[in-house]
Amino acid sequence: MNATDSSPIIFYYYKNLSDPAFFCRLLEKRFRESGHDRPIEFRCWDCYHELPGKDGDIYCYDGMVMSALAYNGYIRRLPAIIDVSGVFQWILDGSMYRRTICGIPFLICGNVLISRKGDGGPVRFVYDIKGGLAAPMKSMVFEYFLFAYFNMQSGSEEAVDAMKALGTILGGREKYDNTEFAVYDGIDRFLRGECRYILGFTEDLRRLPAGDYLVQYANFSHGPHCEIPFFYTDYISIGRSPSGEKLLDCLDIAEIVSDSRFAYELCTGGGKLQYMLPADRTLYPLLSAADPVYDQLFALARSENNCVLRYGRDFYTEFQRKADELLAALE
Repeated sequence: MNATDSSPIIFYYYKNLSDPAFFCRLLEKRFRESGHDRPIEFRCWDCYHELPGKDGDIYCYDGMVMSALAYNGYIRRLPAIIDVSGVFQWILDGSMYRRTICGIPFLICGNVLISRKGDGGPVRFVYDIKGGLAAPMKSMVFEYFLFAYFNMQSGSEEAVDAMKALGTILGGREKYDNTEFAVYDGIDRFLRGECRYILGFTEDLRRLPAGDYLVQYANFSHGPHCEIPFFYTDYISIGRSPSGEKLLDCLDIAEIVSDSRFAYELCTGGGKLQYMLPADRTLYPLLSAADPVYDQLFALARSENNCVLRYGRDFYTEFQRKADELLAALE
């Protein structure tokens, strides 16, 4: 370590990162094993609702906010020294900001429909569901609206009508009021047999008992196929302030997080599958060996039509306001 700079690495990670405590422990372990002794100061941050501190040396976040972070001067352009050869090409194509790379992708996440095989079968689009549905509607409504808007391509009014139809499928006002993450009980409803489908994320599989499940991408259009499947993508970026030896240490951390071995350990944390989706396509055969449902997940993740879910530079001034306006219109 440079004797003139022994300051800790300030690492902001967003609180919705799946099992953040395990992520931080594993990262620090790998950093120490690689010969580094610089302290890491982990700071939890709600990337969907507020900007982080500008004192960050490293930021870990959902790609929805990448443009806002870059525009507001939080993250820097990265040198092309980190190996991303295993990453799906569609992710790399959607990871640029003003034609530069300022974040390295390591996990993805998509909105999926989960059902028991033989208990409902494939669904063409979410508005065609029969047999009941559980979904975190109030917390996710604006994302659902965006998916419908871009896939229907017929204006915002039809997308709003689609959200109303989805609310009706959920079971009306009583069920709709229990669809905010803080009180959401959709997994329990599914386990009790009150609904045949969960509209959620692949990680929901870890809360279900072992079984034979059908996992399909949630199609928010009225067509037979989702033309533009959007995926959330987790990135690691480096802040604007670190330099010298500290910058090199930060780059080493970015390399650790982007390494396939690190992603595999995240997906098998504690010796148990977490059903997360790695950005590295080479890991899916290994994960499929542990549970064949990863064959279905790989089929979803490898589509060349997939897109990284990104929002513009005004995320922190627009997104929540528009979500609140949409909820008011629906209510």
